[in-house]
Amino acid sequence: MFKKAYRYDHSIVFYFDGKDCKYVAKGGSLAWRLNNPGLISSHNLFAREFSAIGSCDQYAIFPSPLIGKNAHRTWIISSKYCDSYLIEIAKHYQPKNPEEYLSQLCNITKLSPKIKPRNLSASNLDLLLSAMYQLAGFTKKNEGEFYPLPKITARLYSRQRSIEFYLAGYNHLLTKHQALEWVITHKLDAVIVHKSNGDVYLRSRPGHHLDKIHIAQKDYGAEKEFKDAVKEVGKFKERQCIWGFINGLFNTPKKALESATLISNLAGGEHVWYLVNDSLSSCTDAIAQKLGQHSESVKFGIQFFKMLISLSDEHPSQNKPQIIIFAHSQGALIADLALGQLEPQERQRIRIFTIGGASLISPDAAHPESHNYFSIADLITKLSSYDLCRFLLRIHDGKKTGLSTMQIIEQLIQEDIDIHLETQNQLAIDIFRRQRLEHYELKLQKSQNITILNNATIDIWEHAFKTPSYQEKLSEIINKYRNP
Repeated sequence: MFKKAYRYDHSIVFYFDGKDCKYVAKGGSLAWRLNNPGLISSHNLFAREFSAIGSCDQYAIFPSPLIGKNAHRTWIISSKYCDSYLIEIAKHYQPKNPEEYLSQLCNITKLSPKIKPRNLSASNLDLLLSAMYQLAGFTKKNEGEFYPLPKITARLYSRQRSIEFYLAGYNHLLTKHQALEWVITHKLDAVIVHKSNGDVYLRSRPGHHLDKIHIAQKDYGAEKEFKDAVKEVGKFKERQCIWGFINGLFNTPKKALESATLISNLAGGEHVWYLVNDSLSSCTDAIAQKLGQHSESVKFGIQFFKMLISLSDEHPSQNKPQIIIFAHSQGALIADLALGQLEPQERQRIRIFTIGGASLISPDAAHPESHNYFSIADLITKLSSYDLCRFLLRIHDGKKTGLSTMQIIEQLIQEDIDIHLETQNQLAIDIFRRQRLEHYELKLQKSQNITILNNATIDIWEHAFKTPSYQEKLSEIINKYRNP
């Protein structure tokens, strides 16, 4: 239910619900924009009685068309008009030429001008009211646009590089210019704040500015920064890759910064973007993500990838910078879900390298050079992708004894036959064998971009991003893609 409404100009009305979300009624007839089918005056007793939420050019704005109709019906059958001829109603709506209004009303309804509302049957009263709505412009053909406005969810900003993006809701990544245009054209719920020096910037709409889009800096009040979705570390170098990082679960902001700084240091101090993953004190997000649900961090991740693609596209050189993303632990799960929401051509732009990931990026989910690494001593990947990791570990252990991949698969197939088949029928066994061979060949295909890191000196659980086996692989990848 709407709680407040304000006229913006001759064709736009803003509505606000109980949660201060903003909606736009644009175009159409005045009666439609105001939810006021009978164009009741804002000073009318029944406007107040039926909880009008605003006014526009002397007319009341109602929370819904139904409430507006109920207010109008009550007004027409009130003592003022119930015992009057229709000409008295016509004088209210068209005082300079009531006869014209009366003629139109009678032509539509086929009612006598000498009829009184009290004497009408229920159906004829509805007919009269419907005709009055039609004359006021409240008809299907006179409906305009009505839609909610997204708010700015977060800002993606780099002081060093003068880069500024805004997230409108969770589905739209906007440059500053686009965001300003969206505010001006009533597609985004924000205000444009004007500094005394002539600069402008965007801020969330304060509660005390309901009908304004442009405000002066002194009128805004205490400023609140937008939520961080992306941060940065390092110094941008003209020929560098676009480096990105997504941290895992239970990482404090300080730990996430340390990991991103580590990537930057290995890349010679180059600039690194990192997604803010705030799953600090709860596993709820990770569990929901494992079930395929998109938490806020996943929604931010989708736009994070789009931003990096946009930055690559905007680079002036013909050879666009490569996009290299490192994702640790839960960060790999966020990346996997976010990739699934991109277009195929967008996914192919991104090279993802997961380190001890809570999800394994499939070979066709991103750029073909993308790869997954997990330590043989890391339980997170082994538990979160249990079936595939169990298969890979059998391959890994079998090869250490000198067996080939196909010999190991034959062992697995024979174990499956011993466990699952009770028949001695050779035809049934042969069919089952072929099915299991296809099953394991598919697993091999899915695991072609997965590498188990086996450091023989480590026999305890390791998962941290900074562990030696992970840092060795990280350094190797960075050296491969870094421009000298």
